[in-house]
Amino acid sequence: MQKTIYHIGRLTEEEEWRLDFADGISRPVSERIALGFAPMKLPVIDDQPYRIFETMRDYREWAAKSLPAWLGYGPADA
Repeated sequence: MQKTIYHIGRLTEEEEWRLDFADGISRPVSERIALGFAPMKLPVIDDQPYRIFETMRDYREWAAKSLPAWLGYGPADA
């Protein structure tokens, strides 16, 4: 853990960047990994614990019509 730094006035962008970097690098890797993920609810996907499809074609058709395009589960050529 680094010594606390007090600064009166506004920091420059570079000073702020350096302090943020020093704070991040002082954390253990496991904590940095945990802080690197932002949990989010995925629409439609998180609505049910699981789904069963007879074929991959059935899954692809369901994904194409049910999931928002920004999730990236649509057809590769789209």
